[in-house]
Amino acid sequence: MPMATVYKLRHLTGNRLKTFLAVADRIIPADDDAPGGGTMLTAGIVDWALDKMPAPLRKKFLLFITVIGLSGYLFSGKPFSKCSPETQDRILKWLENNPLRLFRMGFFGVKTYVCMGYYTREDIWKTFEYDGPVVSERPYVDSAIREMCKGKVEVIAPV
Repeated sequence: MPMATVYKLRHLTGNRLKTFLAVADRIIPADDDAPGGGTMLTAGIVDWALDKMPAPLRKKFLLFITVIGLSGYLFSGKPFSKCSPETQDRILKWLENNPLRLFRMGFFGVKTYVCMGYYTREDIWKTFEYDGPVVSERPYVDSAIREMCKGKVEVIAPV
Protein backbone atom coordinates (compact mmCIF):
# COMPACT_ATOMS: atom_id res chain seq x y z
CA MET A 1 0.00 0.00 0.00
CA PRO A 2 1.54 3.37 -1.01
CA MET A 3 2.31 5.91 1.68
CA ALA A 4 0.08 8.98 1.81
CA THR A 5 1.91 12.12 0.73
CA VAL A 6 -0.59 14.50 2.30
CA TYR A 7 -1.73 14.78 5.91
CA LYS A 8 -4.91 16.79 6.49
CA LEU A 9 -5.08 18.42 9.91
CA ARG A 10 -7.91 17.10 12.07
CA HIS A 11 -7.65 19.07 15.32
CA LEU A 12 -5.50 22.15 14.72
CA THR A 13 -7.81 23.94 12.33
CA GLY A 14 -9.15 27.46 11.79
CA ASN A 15 -8.30 29.93 14.55
CA ARG A 16 -6.67 27.21 16.64
CA LEU A 17 -4.19 26.58 13.84
CA LYS A 18 -3.42 30.31 13.53
CA THR A 19 -2.91 30.52 17.29
CA PHE A 20 -0.78 27.36 17.41
CA LEU A 21 1.49 28.57 14.60
CA ALA A 22 1.94 31.98 16.27
CA VAL A 23 2.65 30.40 19.67
CA ALA A 24 5.11 27.94 18.14
CA ASP A 25 6.98 30.77 16.41
CA ARG A 26 7.35 32.60 19.71
CA ILE A 27 8.48 29.48 21.59
CA ILE A 28 10.96 28.50 18.86
CA PRO A 29 11.77 31.60 16.79
CA ALA A 30 13.33 31.27 13.36
CA ASP A 31 17.02 32.01 12.92
CA ASP A 32 19.53 31.98 10.06
CA ASP A 33 19.89 28.18 10.21
CA ALA A 34 16.34 26.96 10.83
CA PRO A 35 12.70 27.85 10.44
CA GLY A 36 10.73 28.76 13.52
CA GLY A 37 8.41 26.34 15.24
CA GLY A 38 5.32 27.75 13.55
CA THR A 39 5.28 25.64 10.41
CA MET A 40 2.62 23.37 8.96
CA LEU A 41 4.94 20.38 9.38
CA THR A 42 5.29 21.03 13.11
CA ALA A 43 1.51 21.52 13.34
CA GLY A 44 0.99 18.24 11.47
CA ILE A 45 3.17 16.27 13.87
CA VAL A 46 1.38 17.80 16.87
CA ASP A 47 -2.02 17.19 15.24
CA TRP A 48 -1.07 13.54 14.69
CA ALA A 49 -0.10 13.25 18.38
CA LEU A 50 -3.35 14.93 19.43
CA ASP A 51 -5.26 12.33 17.42
CA LYS A 52 -3.61 9.58 19.52
CA MET A 53 -4.37 11.39 22.80
CA PRO A 54 -7.40 10.41 24.92
CA ALA A 55 -10.36 12.59 23.87
CA PRO A 56 -10.86 14.34 27.26
CA LEU A 57 -7.20 15.41 27.37
CA ARG A 58 -7.25 16.49 23.71
CA LYS A 59 -10.31 18.68 24.46
CA LYS A 60 -8.43 20.38 27.29
CA PHE A 61 -5.38 20.97 25.09
CA LEU A 62 -7.50 22.47 22.31
CA LEU A 63 -9.45 24.56 24.82
CA PHE A 64 -6.19 26.00 26.11
CA ILE A 65 -5.12 26.89 22.55
CA THR A 66 -8.45 28.75 22.29
CA VAL A 67 -7.75 30.50 25.63
CA ILE A 68 -4.37 31.66 24.28
CA GLY A 69 -6.05 32.93 21.12
CA LEU A 70 -8.62 34.89 23.12
CA SER A 71 -6.03 36.24 25.58
CA GLY A 72 -4.81 38.53 22.82
CA TYR A 73 -8.04 40.50 23.26
CA LEU A 74 -7.17 41.14 26.91
CA PHE A 75 -3.73 42.46 26.05
CA SER A 76 -4.30 44.31 22.77
CA GLY A 77 -7.88 43.99 21.57
CA LYS A 78 -7.16 41.43 18.85
CA PRO A 79 -6.57 37.66 18.61
CA PHE A 80 -3.19 36.30 19.72
CA SER A 81 -2.15 35.50 16.14
CA LYS A 82 -2.59 39.15 15.13
CA CYS A 83 -0.74 40.65 18.13
CA SER A 84 2.77 42.02 17.78
CA PRO A 85 5.61 39.63 18.69
CA GLU A 86 6.27 41.72 21.81
CA THR A 87 2.65 41.38 22.93
CA GLN A 88 2.66 37.66 22.14
CA ASP A 89 5.78 37.25 24.29
CA ARG A 90 4.11 39.20 27.09
CA ILE A 91 1.03 36.96 26.93
CA LEU A 92 3.08 33.76 26.95
CA LYS A 93 5.21 35.02 29.84
CA TRP A 94 2.01 35.91 31.72
CA LEU A 95 0.70 32.36 31.18
CA GLU A 96 4.03 30.77 32.09
CA ASN A 97 4.31 32.69 35.38
CA ASN A 98 0.63 32.95 36.21
CA PRO A 99 -0.41 32.46 39.84
CA LEU A 100 -3.13 30.11 38.58
CA ARG A 101 -1.62 26.64 38.28
CA LEU A 102 -4.04 25.80 35.46
CA PHE A 103 -2.56 28.49 33.20
CA ARG A 104 1.03 27.46 34.02
CA MET A 105 0.28 23.79 33.33
CA GLY A 106 -1.50 24.67 30.09
CA PHE A 107 1.43 26.77 28.93
CA PHE A 108 3.96 24.02 29.66
CA GLY A 109 1.73 21.44 27.96
CA VAL A 110 1.57 23.50 24.78
CA LYS A 111 5.30 24.27 24.94
CA THR A 112 6.07 20.55 25.32
CA TYR A 113 4.03 19.68 22.24
CA VAL A 114 5.55 22.50 20.20
CA CYS A 115 9.05 21.24 21.07
CA MET A 116 8.08 17.62 20.36
CA GLY A 117 6.60 18.56 16.98
CA TYR A 118 9.61 20.65 16.03
CA TYR A 119 12.53 18.53 17.24
CA THR A 120 11.23 15.24 15.84
CA ARG A 121 11.61 16.71 12.36
CA GLU A 122 14.70 15.36 10.63
CA ASP A 123 15.24 18.60 8.69
CA ILE A 124 15.80 20.35 12.04
CA TRP A 125 18.36 17.83 13.29
CA LYS A 126 21.11 19.14 11.02
CA THR A 127 20.74 22.64 12.50
CA PHE A 128 22.15 21.41 15.81
CA GLU A 129 24.37 18.65 14.39
CA TYR A 130 22.27 15.69 15.52
CA ASP A 131 22.76 12.63 13.32
CA GLY A 132 19.54 10.94 14.29
CA PRO A 133 18.41 8.15 16.54
CA VAL A 134 20.84 5.43 17.53
CA VAL A 135 18.40 2.82 16.19
CA SER A 136 17.51 4.48 12.92
CA GLU A 137 15.51 1.63 11.41
CA ARG A 138 13.36 0.90 14.46
CA PRO A 139 9.79 0.36 13.25
CA TYR A 140 7.22 2.98 14.17
CA VAL A 141 3.74 2.11 15.37
CA ASP A 142 2.38 4.33 12.60
CA SER A 143 4.56 4.79 9.53
CA ALA A 144 2.68 8.00 8.66
CA ILE A 145 4.38 9.88 11.49
CA ARG A 146 7.80 8.58 10.43
CA GLU A 147 7.26 9.85 6.90
CA MET A 148 6.02 13.19 8.25
CA CYS A 149 9.14 13.55 10.44
CA LYS A 150 11.26 12.84 7.39
CA GLY A 151 9.49 15.69 5.57
CA LYS A 152 8.00 13.38 2.94
CA VAL A 153 4.40 14.34 3.72
CA GLU A 154 2.78 17.68 2.98
CA VAL A 155 0.57 18.97 5.78
CA ILE A 156 -2.56 20.84 4.76
CA ALA A 157 -5.41 22.50 6.62
CA PRO A 158 -8.95 21.42 5.80
CA VAL A 159 -10.80 23.79 3.53
